[in-house]
Amino acid sequence: MGIPGLSNQNSGQQRLGITEPISLAGPTDDDAIKTLELEKYLQGVGLYESQEEAVVREEVLGRLDQIVKIWVKNISRAKGFNEQLVHEANAKIFTSGSYRLGVCSLARE
Repeated sequence: MGIPGLSNQNSGQQRLGITEPISLAGPTDDDAIKTLELEKYLQGVGLYESQEEAVVREEVLGRLDQIVKIWVKNISRAKGFNEQLVHEANAKIFTSGSYRLGVCSLARE
């Protein structure tokens, strides 16, 4: 018996959306060792940002967030929404990829 909204291979029907996990087991000792080896490698090849680079990136993301929020309010106003709805209009920026992993693959001089 599956959870509604999750895929269920036994029912013969295809369900779209979030699939059930392959495993609920935690990491093994070998997984932990491999993780440490990967982190050491990434540090060795310079893929982690310095603290200064991280601060600049956060500042840029903050400014981008402000620009997007202003843009959403301007569009809402242009579409004829009342000021209450314009005031409540909002947007959210989500980071992904190497940024979320804490590594950076930008070329450095």
